[in-house]
Amino acid sequence: MIGRRFEIARLQSDFYRDQFRKILRWIIGSLFIIYVLIATIIYLVLFQPVQQYYANTTEGKILVMPRNV
Repeated sequence: MIGRRFEIARLQSDFYRDQFRKILRWIIGSLFIIYVLIATIIYLVLFQPVQQYYANTTEGKILVMPRNV
């Protein structure tokens, strides 16, 4: 009787241990993805390309407007 209870407790312990490790792997993977996305956003904000403005004439020509700094 005690051997059977011990076996059930061991199986439950193994189940919860395995599920904990599985969830922990998912959380670590998710955190890695979040850090990559945050780094990408920071890079895109800090290194934006210079905006160029264009104008067109009545004949349809496209002219680059000078940028005043």
